[in-house]
Amino acid sequence: MEAEMLRLEQDILQEKDKLRQRELTLRELLEKLKNEEKQNEMHMYESNLSTKISIFDPDTGKNMSPYEAYKRGLIDYSQYIKLQEQECDWEEITTRSSGEQMLLDKKSGKQYSIDEALRQNRVTPEQVRRFREGKLHIAEFALLVAGETKPKPIAPLLSSTTHLQNFSYQSGTVSSSQQEDNFPIAGIYDPSTDSRMSVRSAVTRKLIDPITGQKLLEMQAATGGIIDISTRDRYSVHKAAERSLIDNAQLQRLLNAQKAFTGVEDPVTKNRLSVGEAVLKGWMPRENGMRYMEAQYLTGGLVDPKRAGRINLLDAVSSKMIDGTMARELQEDVNYAKDLIDPVTKEKINYKEAMARCHTDEHTGLLLLPASSNSQSYATYRPVNKLSNTLYSSLNY
Repeated sequence: MEAEMLRLEQDILQEKDKLRQRELTLRELLEKLKNEEKQNEMHMYESNLSTKISIFDPDTGKNMSPYEAYKRGLIDYSQYIKLQEQECDWEEITTRSSGEQMLLDKKSGKQYSIDEALRQNRVTPEQVRRFREGKLHIAEFALLVAGETKPKPIAPLLSSTTHLQNFSYQSGTVSSSQQEDNFPIAGIYDPSTDSRMSVRSAVTRKLIDPITGQKLLEMQAATGGIIDISTRDRYSVHKAAERSLIDNAQLQRLLNAQKAFTGVEDPVTKNRLSVGEAVLKGWMPRENGMRYMEAQYLTGGLVDPKRAGRINLLDAVSSKMIDGTMARELQEDVNYAKDLIDPVTKEKINYKEAMARCHTDEHTGLLLLPASSNSQSYATYRPVNKLSNTLYSSLNY
């Protein structure tokens, strides 16, 4: 009996030793974690702010995004790009290797040295102190560090009917104003439930096939940005991914499509080319380029990244953005690729046909492609708001 008690006591002592060892191990891990957190705090001081640029028109009291101002011809392309570059997330970091203070633009991935800016007198110690104390906005401080000047009121490109002169910038949300060009297909409409949804949501719900969803998003990117159907706002591909308007797996293809709007950099001359010029020079596959230009043509005209607004085919040929063959192909419907599937009838259609079958949302005016969740509606489906031939004939320059 005593032997049994001794054995039990030894077992208990061994278990206690194991528990004590586990507690010591846990304490060591917690201590190590605390040390790492302290070290990270020493290596990285983060000040993060998301900045949204809007342009305020004091004559009408309305805000517009840089994209809207660009599309209406109120700012030129270089001004549009500069404003887009200012819409970013800034973060202050300290490099582990050298201990150098840096500002990181989380949108572009570019880093700017605060220490170097001090050495080159782009910023003063007083400005750094004010930034540390929160008295100088990080976006404004970042412009100084990067060697930019403060944004100044824009002198817009004036037309005979447009006289907006005193613009100012402000942070916050942007309310969309009506645009002179047409929107592409912005989302999906389910007539069986009278509901609207984003392209991504429709793919997730299997109302449309993934390839059709991808093509619709590419056309949005090629004509100015991914559309938020609830606000009519357009976003760059990266911003759209942040807002969950697109899937991250679609990122690269959509970035390629976005170049049709922002321009394709010539790797030799470093000039920014329109999509047509990029195709003619062999920097973009012809098939892709023609699809992007087809969407641009059907929504108001081609895009020249060096000019504001849309360009008709005659001017595009004259300025050598495209050649005569491209112009003829864009004017003839028979050349349009039938690479979309009608979610209701299941037939293959081209983008122009898809636009003609769209429902126009009564609240936003956006084009929404019908895709019923009720399978019984397939056989009896008729276009909700078929676009007339007159509308499309007006697009033929």
